[in-house]
Formats: sequence, structure tokens, C-alpha cells
Amino acid sequence: MIAAYDSVVIGGGIGGLAAAYTLYKRGYRVLVIEAANRVGGVIHSITTPEGFTLDCGPNTLGTKDVRLWQELVDLGLRERITPAERCSKRRFILIKGRPIEIPTSPFGLIGTPLLSWQGKARVLAEPFVNLKQGSGDESVAAFFVRRIGPEATNHLIDPFVAGVYAGNPQHLSVAAVFPSLWEAAQRGGSIVRGMLRRPKDKARLSEPKMRSRTFSFRGGLAEWPLALARALGAGNVWTERQAVRLQQRGSLWEVTVNGANGLETISSRSVIIATPAYAAANLIESVDAQAAAALRGIPYAPVAVVHLGFRRSQLSRELCGFGVLAPSSEQRQFLGILWTSSIFPHVAPPDRVLTTTLSGGAIRPELVEQSDEALIEAAIRDHQQLLGVNGQPILTHVTRWRHAIAQYTFGHRERIATLERLEQRLPTLQLTGSYRDGVGVPKTWANGVQAGERVAAVLAGQGDVMALSEGREVRSEE
Repeated sequence: MIAAYDSVVIGGGIGGLAAAYTLYKRGYRVLVIEAANRVGGVIHSITTPEGFTLDCGPNTLGTKDVRLWQELVDLGLRERITPAERCSKRRFILIKGRPIEIPTSPFGLIGTPLLSWQGKARVLAEPFVNLKQGSGDESVAAFFVRRIGPEATNHLIDPFVAGVYAGNPQHLSVAAVFPSLWEAAQRGGSIVRGMLRRPKDKARLSEPKMRSRTFSFRGGLAEWPLALARALGAGNVWTERQAVRLQQRGSLWEVTVNGANGLETISSRSVIIATPAYAAANLIESVDAQAAAALRGIPYAPVAVVHLGFRRSQLSRELCGFGVLAPSSEQRQFLGILWTSSIFPHVAPPDRVLTTTLSGGAIRPELVEQSDEALIEAAIRDHQQLLGVNGQPILTHVTRWRHAIAQYTFGHRERIATLERLEQRLPTLQLTGSYRDGVGVPKTWANGVQAGERVAAVLAGQGDVMALSEGREVRSEE
């Protein structure tokens, strides 16, 4: 049997596209299979008739990865990049119904009303607190209560976890969610002492550096996956085709795809699965039942996204900042409200304001099932009470993600170790997604790149063996 492709990538989100593009640049024949009618996964941007640009999933990119920046330039997106406004560095947390700015320095921590004097003293005492770690997999909440106290955990860590993971800090594994902080505490007996004792990574020191930048694109974040799909070529990116079966035939893989023309089977030298964990589990069940069970053990938190557009005259005060997060102790319906047009003015017409309200998450998943009217009404009420907005919005839009963000719950590291054992046993099969090494878009991209690089190394090795067996000169893929 002759392979039709060097690699088939199942899943056209940013991780799958990154893996495919990594292989494509090295000259390999790649096919991306996506079940939806578009690429990008949770990255989805639309422009409304009123002239608003809505990002219905992630809203911003923040990176200091030179490789990512160079890829955007290579894709022709440099002129499309729109940096975040300076005022977006200001971020707020809701305390007793009032948005309080998060301090960005130790001196700011001393003066902030986010914490009482007792709470501040407990945070500053962290290097001197020696408490033994609890047995087993420790939660984010338990770890930070031990290290910085309950007040700072409730007022700072809880909303941060809600904003990034839409998660419950009582159920998330600290070793999986905050690996560097957990390792520092293990190494030094405290987070601060452990960070000071961190060994220098010589390889990382030699890498090119850039300052962290937060940005989007003129037409929304979806410009990035669309540019990747264009670079790969329309014939190499199939949408509205679902991979339904995966099986190994000798040294090749067979992927059965269901589309408009029925079932068809594609052969490939390698496969990268870049779907959400629950979908990946179905594909590899017949390959490795233990790995499939590990994938099914990764839950996802649902999130509802409500966009509201207002006339600027409806604001009683200027919204200058990134947005406000709500600790669970505030018992608000929202996880966070992003002041989207303050971050990127281009997303709203002149004299208009756009905000993005996120609700649901692992703590209150039932909110995602509310009607559009109920979600919009709650968002308007919070805007009126907390942000000084008057009257009704001129734009409303609701998006639901019932499997929005992977949750790194207890046992997550063991589940990922199970997947790594599968990849070691079958190196031409790789898995990538936001359930590994961080849920943020840049980390998902980097994870996809790494999966592509691992497959490229295996394919290059296979090519070397074939060339030697046929008496041909071997050339590096690089």
C-alpha cells in the first residue's frame, strides 16, 4: 500500500493547523480534516452589520515567542496585527461590588484595597512559611491557601483561575495548572525561595528574546487560522468532513472520513490528532483503550459569551482597562467582563463601545443553558450596576461553547503520562490540544508545532532508512 499523505492532521483548530503547517514547511504532504464548516475551532470572528468585530471565543493573543511572531510575518499578517492599547494593562477584580485595579508591583500590593492588611502581610510572609504539602494531588485552592493565605487565594487566585480556565480552584490540580510555581515550592520550600533557586536553562538563555506583546488582527483572531489554511492550500484542508475511524495497517495509518460523498479511507505515514480530548478518545479506542480512557477523563467547562454594544454617550465613565474578573465569593453571574473596545478600538465603530461578558464555567455550568434573553438581561444588569452604563445596548450577540476549556483536574498529569506512553510506543501517532501544557491559544499553537516537529523527526528517520536500503544518498529534512 502506498501512503496518500505523509501526515493526516485530524482537527482544524489552531493546534492542528500549527502542526500541519510545521510539516508543510518541511516539504511533507499534509491533509487537515475538520468536522466543522470552518477552521479555527474556538477561534471564531464575525463582523456585524452595525460594524462591530466580535471574537466569539478567545479575544486576544499575548506572546513573547519569537517563533510565533515570525510565523505571523511569514503568513503575511504583519500589517494586519493591531496591538492592544496601553490602558489595557490595567486589570480589575470585583470586590464588594466595586472594580479594584490589580497591583503590578510589590509597592502596589501594599496600598491595594484588594486585600486587608492581614491579607497583605500573609502574602509577604510566603518565603518564611514552611508548611508541609498535603498528600496526593493538591488542589489550586489548597496550595495557595497554604502559601499565601485564604484571603489572597479568594480575591486573586480564584478570579484568575475563572478568567483563564473557567475553572473551580477546588478541583484543579496545582501541579498541572501552575507547574512552575508548584515545582518552585517543592524545590525551595516556598514559591519565592524556589524561584530564586531555579537552575538556569542554558538552551533557553540562548534563544532570541522579545518583550511580551498583546495583540489581535483587524478582522479578529480568526484571521490567523484562515491564513494558515490558505498557506496549506484549499485541497489540503477539508472542512465538513469527520474522521470516524483510525486503524494501523502495517507501517501506515488508515483514516476513515465521513463527508458529503459518504465514507472514504485515506492512508498516511503518520497521524496527528488535534481534536478535543473527548473526540480523540473515540478515535484511538481501538488503538489503545487505556489512552482513550485517559482522554475521556479530561472534562471541559462550558462558557457563554455575550457581546454588548453601546453608544459611548451611554457610559457614565470611561472604561480604561482590560476588564474585570469576579471572584466566586461575589456570587455574580459572570466570570469576567472584557472592555473589548478599550483593548482594541477598531472592533467598534466611532463613538461606540463593545464589551464581552463570559459566564458559566465549571462552578456554574447551568448558566450556559439559559436562554439568550436571560443571558443578555443578566449582562445588561451587571453593566448598569458595576460599570455605570445607562439604557439598553444597540447590539447583542450570544455564543455558547458547551465544551469550551479543558480542565486540568486531579490526576491530570497521570492522564497525560498515559498519552505520552502511547506516543512513545507509536511515534507516528501524536496527540495535541489545549488539554496539554496550557489552555491559552499561544500554548496550544506551540503544542501543535511540537507535535509537528516530533512527527517530522520520525518521518525523516523513516526516509533515511528507506534511502539507505535503496542505496541513495541521505539528505537532511532541515
